[in-house]
Amino acid sequence: MNIFALALGPVVAILFFLWIKDRYEREPLKYLLLTLCAGVVAAIPVVIVEILWIHISYDISALTTGELAFMTFIEIGLTEEFFKAVAFFATAYWSKHMNEPYDGIMYAVAAALGFAAIENVMYVLMGGIPAAFVRAITAVPAHAMMGLFIGYFAGRAKFAKRKWVKPFLILTGFSIAVFLHGLYDLIAMWPYHRLAWLWLFPLLGVMVVASLLFIRDARNRSPFKPAVDEYGRYTGYTVSGRPLPPKVAAKLGVEPRLPPEDFVPTESGQKPVLPKPEVRKQPAKPETKAATPYFLDEYFKPARKEESPFPAPEPPTTPTDPGFTYESPKEPPAQKKGPDTPKDYSRPEKDE
Repeated sequence: MNIFALALGPVVAILFFLWIKDRYEREPLKYLLLTLCAGVVAAIPVVIVEILWIHISYDISALTTGELAFMTFIEIGLTEEFFKAVAFFATAYWSKHMNEPYDGIMYAVAAALGFAAIENVMYVLMGGIPAAFVRAITAVPAHAMMGLFIGYFAGRAKFAKRKWVKPFLILTGFSIAVFLHGLYDLIAMWPYHRLAWLWLFPLLGVMVVASLLFIRDARNRSPFKPAVDEYGRYTGYTVSGRPLPPKVAAKLGVEPRLPPEDFVPTESGQKPVLPKPEVRKQPAKPETKAATPYFLDEYFKPARKEESPFPAPEPPTTPTDPGFTYESPKEPPAQKKGPDTPKDYSRPEKDE
């Protein structure tokens, strides 16, 4: 009983973690279990194909590097990922429940974990509790992340508008999963150095980081993501223009409602386009010179003249007043002589 708990515990934990991450529109558990069972069934043809291949029964230490790479990348990696992908596409990809990009991750990982569960039980029965612990932190998470890569690109492909992009995205996700699966098995089976398996942990670390980035991107592409207004507040509708589900709206503290008439729905992965608030233009201010800092006023501004409470003294008008100055009377300007100019007898005539 303890062995089966160790073998199936990581499968349940990983699937529950991804189910919790599905914030906006969670998948029904019965359909996830159906896809998981499809992954279990996919293990049967994998075992048959691997038995038919001769290299599986060879002694690994007797293989050359090329034969070992062919076995890990083609005989194991390609075969297992192909049948896991078949289980995912046959049960979930065309289903109406796969209505957002994140659902591709959920169902593809469920199919991969179904395959990993039956494989893990077989290895644990042969290797005991030590094998259960080792596979719980290595093989089971690796199977889940390889399925995650297939599901992420399949989810994007289903909601892509351009038809030629869809097979390209699906093939990209499948190729990444096959390559990582082959590289994982090549490191784990490397017979030429005893500590070669330690390279599995850097590989798993890179896969974990990539998986978290894909999870975040898939959630941001959800059409059920709540829209926000220009002030960053949650509204009662989604980025696709539909009212929020009641559970999501209650969690956010808003009421489900339809968007305004001028709301523009956004495509998958884009930010919502919301109406911009009207901005009134303020009249232009007259140009003014830069103000002098207040602590420099006493240096750059003239001091104000204080008004005296006493009346100002009148200017001196008589010679007896102090400060009086005598000004001689000004002579009148001389008149020009002409034939019609009257003669001025008040002035003495000069001798010619």
